[in-house]
Amino acid sequence: MTTPANLQNDSSELLSALEQLEVGLCHYDQRGRLTSWNEQLLQLYPELDPDRIAGKTLEEILKQDAVYSRWVTDPENEDAEKWLQRRLRRHQEPGGAVLIHDRRDRWIEITEFHTARGGVLGFHRDITEEKEQRRHAQDQTMLLRATLDSIDQALAVFDARLTLRVWNTRLVELFDFPAHLMRVGTPVSELVDFMMARGDFIEQDRDALLQEIIGYLRLERSMIDSHRLASGRILEYAFTPMENGDVIMAVTDVTLAETARLGLAESEERYALSAAGSNDGLWDWDLRREKIYLSPRWREMLGLVEDDIGESPAEWFSRIHPDDVARVTTQIDAHLAGAVPHFECEFRVRHSDGTYLWMLTRGLAVRGEDGSAHRIAGSQTDITGRKRAEQQLVHDALHDALTGLPNRTLFLDLVRKALARIRREPDARFAVAFLDLDRFKIVNESLGHVHGDDLIVATARRFENALRESDTVARLGGDEFAILLEEIESPDEATMLTESLHQSLASPFRLGGKEIFVSASLGVAHCDQGYERPEDILRDAELAMYQAKERGKAQSIAFEDEMRVWPVTPLDLDSDLRRALERDEMRLHYQPIIDMRSGKLAGFEALMRWYHAERGEISPVEFIPVAEETGSIFTLSQWALRTAATQITEWNKARPATEQLEISVNLSGRQFARPDAVSGIIDCLDGVGLPANLLKIEITESTLMEDVDRSTEMLDRLKAADIKICVDDFGTGYSSLSYLHTFPIDTLKIDKSFIQDMTSNYQNLEIVRTITMLGQNLRLDVIAEGVETSEQLAQLRALDCHYAQGFLFSRPIGADQVAAFLAEDKSW
Repeated sequence: MTTPANLQNDSSELLSALEQLEVGLCHYDQRGRLTSWNEQLLQLYPELDPDRIAGKTLEEILKQDAVYSRWVTDPENEDAEKWLQRRLRRHQEPGGAVLIHDRRDRWIEITEFHTARGGVLGFHRDITEEKEQRRHAQDQTMLLRATLDSIDQALAVFDARLTLRVWNTRLVELFDFPAHLMRVGTPVSELVDFMMARGDFIEQDRDALLQEIIGYLRLERSMIDSHRLASGRILEYAFTPMENGDVIMAVTDVTLAETARLGLAESEERYALSAAGSNDGLWDWDLRREKIYLSPRWREMLGLVEDDIGESPAEWFSRIHPDDVARVTTQIDAHLAGAVPHFECEFRVRHSDGTYLWMLTRGLAVRGEDGSAHRIAGSQTDITGRKRAEQQLVHDALHDALTGLPNRTLFLDLVRKALARIRREPDARFAVAFLDLDRFKIVNESLGHVHGDDLIVATARRFENALRESDTVARLGGDEFAILLEEIESPDEATMLTESLHQSLASPFRLGGKEIFVSASLGVAHCDQGYERPEDILRDAELAMYQAKERGKAQSIAFEDEMRVWPVTPLDLDSDLRRALERDEMRLHYQPIIDMRSGKLAGFEALMRWYHAERGEISPVEFIPVAEETGSIFTLSQWALRTAATQITEWNKARPATEQLEISVNLSGRQFARPDAVSGIIDCLDGVGLPANLLKIEITESTLMEDVDRSTEMLDRLKAADIKICVDDFGTGYSSLSYLHTFPIDTLKIDKSFIQDMTSNYQNLEIVRTITMLGQNLRLDVIAEGVETSEQLAQLRALDCHYAQGFLFSRPIGADQVAAFLAEDKSW
């Protein structure tokens, strides 16, 4: 204990006795001067200088700079002088503990009292850690209380003496207990008596009821029971014993769930009665028990009897076509997870005779209060007839009605695939032959069209028999045929195959009782001449065929570059086209795209127009093919993209952020094939300042299918840049259907050829309906182009088509007319 020699007094002995305590000690004499202190005090207050505090009053010590700057403050930010005076008063008239809080976030508890000789003895203790522990304990208690009160169940904990220990607010709300019962130690008997007096339990003996509840509270295992109150509410009780002898009681109000269950049972009974009279099969899958009920009609549809299929869902899935299982599973899982509002899927199911029938299966999940599905039930409809009709429609669209051979559309698609294959496999080879019958016109006019058709059919059969299985014969129209010769080793092999075609025509045909001899002129184009489009190689094969005709009948000629002589008009067009931008002859027109759901404008499609200085307006149908063939399409496309992006940016500046317009720009096949196509588009957007998500690139279906792997890579890069992708003229091809789900696209645009006659042509209407449903199922937007009548608009709305464009809304208009169009703010 530190006591200056000149300040020794009787208190020093007492302080020495307290030296061992873990507190700071100090003594002030009757004159208020510090006479003694211990080492712990100096450790608590390191700013105290022993030489400067000895013999000083508390006021003098507190006013020392080092002490004042640290301690003359408190958590309430009281004025320093006021705090000082309050502290001195407590020192002069000690009584109870004083808390002080320094600027380093330390808390000191000071306890002072008078000594017998009129001095003051002080105990100083650092309680910072204790205070933090108390605060943490309070936080934990508050967190536990908040957690309990946030639970929807009523909770109560009873100890081994059957008295209440813990409860949450839900318990008070559910049972409406008065405040005097909500205290620690309330016996469970008092709670039961209160509920009995209130009439919660009808015609029940108090003692018997109490013993029943006590029995639950003393169980050594978990127990669940339910009870209906006099008010009609149904409560479910769960009792869970704890290791320390306490029991947790959880109470859930299941009134709504039970009412819903009873209502569902009634609804199911009504549904079963109505379904019994329908032609659909019914199924009901209990997800918890993994059992499925299949109605008698369901079994009958597949030629099954009771014992042919059991209650296991696996048996149902085993009858689904292997190619469809993954799709069915994915769609069921999506509905069970809540991603889609209902399950609806078309797939094939095996009949008892081994054939597969198409079924439309619908289902709806039954969910618990937590939203999880525990059951799914639905119906099964036989749509085999409809599917066959759809398949026939697709077949008819891609095959010649007379011969059954592939038509031009299908043939060009097969050539497109062959071109894509040789890009992947440079050693692969193929050739295209174009064949025209000699003297067919004479036969047709002499014997009549019926016999002419017979001759075409017979010729088709001979060609099929003359070729290999890997080759494809197509009828292009009239007496023109095209042949795709795949997997050939050399041009000589192609020559041998074409010779077999000539040989197949050597024997006469018998038509109308006469022998008719027919020959053919044939041109061949080989794949090793740098073709990018199927139309180009077919064109060159046709040019070679005409050269063969000039040399006489039954001739075959392979295409050579010098045969390709441009007509004067395309040459002139190409020359003028290269100067069109310099002469400011190119314009962009903008056709509005309407959101069918709101009836409001959603954006524009930018369409290129050429106003020739001498020839006037030249149709895109005329100059676009020339531009693609000569390569000038690259310059034109870059100009169109930059101009359209700049223009839509200006228009959007005057519109609210929630009503920004999109701009759709067409990308040609040749431009799409360029390695730098995507980077060029991104650079343009950056230069103009147009957000990428407001640009929609339109690419034709045929372009995407030329090289599926490369197309997927390019589309992925566009999507990564947040640019939207639209498949233009969708429905005019066929092979993209199998790849549609793999392409990262946003929109399908239905070709106007289907829209124009949809109100009068059932087949076109069904095609539009199918494409729209396809888009909806794949979560793609669908645009109908070529809408010209209000009837078409009404039909598209009925089909839930998303967007539309066409003359009904506006013809393509110049940029100078768009401002007036926007000002009208029309709604359709």
